[in-house]
Formats: sequence, C-alpha cells, structure tokens
Amino acid sequence: MNASFARVCTAAALTAFLAVGAGPAFAADTVTSVGTDQSGKAIPQAPADADAADTTVHPDGCPPDPTFSFSNVKSTFVGDKSKTVYGQSGVTLSVSVAKGHTWTGTISYAAKLSESILVASAEETISGSISYAKTTTVTLGGTWKVPANQKDGWLALGSKGYSFKWQRGSYNGACKWIVSNHGTAKLPALSPYIAHS
Repeated sequence: MNASFARVCTAAALTAFLAVGAGPAFAADTVTSVGTDQSGKAIPQAPADADAADTTVHPDGCPPDPTFSFSNVKSTFVGDKSKTVYGQSGVTLSVSVAKGHTWTGTISYAAKLSESILVASAEETISGSISYAKTTTVTLGGTWKVPANQKDGWLALGSKGYSFKWQRGSYNGACKWIVSNHGTAKLPALSPYIAHS
C-alpha cells in the first residue's frame, strides 16, 4: 500500500466519524428542564424547611396534646347553696346578700384535676364570661311567695351560667381519642341574679 492511498483512507474514515458524531444522537446536546432528569421524568424534591420543621401536628393529622371536649351544654341558673331558702305553698321567701359575697360553681371529676385549666378551656370554648366564682358588687336581695298551686318552692341568689359534661384526653398514634378524665360542671357566667322556682 502506498502512502498516498493510506492518506486517502484515513481522511475518509475521519470524515465518516465526524459526520456520525455531529448528529443528534449525543445526549449532551439535548437541553434538560430544571427539576427533571435527562429522560424528562420529575426528580423528587425534598420537603420545604418549614414543612420539615413543623412538629405541632401528629403525623396522622391529629393534635397530640391533651385537650378538653364539652357536650350537653345548657344555659342554667347556678345558685349559691348558702343563699338559697325553701318553703311550702303560701310562704313568702326572702334572701339578701351584702356587697363582696362570693360563691362558686361545681365541678365533678374522675381523677385529680386542675380546675383552673378546665374553667379556662370552658371560657375559651363555651363562653368568655364563664368563671369558677362570682362576687357581688352591690348589696341586693329579694322576696317571693310560693304560689298556692305549688306544693313547695325555693328562692336563691346566684348567676345565670352553664352546665355541661366534659372530657379531657388526647389522640394516640392511630388518631383514636383516649379519655384520661371526665365529669360534669355547673359554672356561673353572668352578673349576680336572684331566681325562684
């Protein structure tokens, strides 16, 4: 083989190689979108920092912290036992109280409980005027005669308020409500009031 023929063959081979390499077959020439791989499939993204750091909600979406639930909420008169008088038909009943007199509501529970936590939760959930105790700001009193068609009756100082059932509990890992304590309550809400029945 002479040198002239070898140069022609080499040049032809190089031209053919360059022609093949210049085609669209190389992936390096393809533009890839941000967030996708070279085949166009989306690349899984890590959660945002805010989402990853949020530990206030249970993984199943249930709040893990203990809380209260209320049921059978009814408006009622919350009387002061020390300022309640009773009588039979035809008797006139009388009650009076001096400024500064204080009386409380009632709470029952199955296990030891901080009553202030329950009252605060009821105040937030049921009515902003709920409290555990009420104090008279003025001296007040009243009388009432038990009607003839009524066998007996009562007259009392107190306050309009609420009675309700309550539960304290939290959610477990399966989002099931677990009760840790329960009971009833009757709490004053409005200003001192005199009622009879």
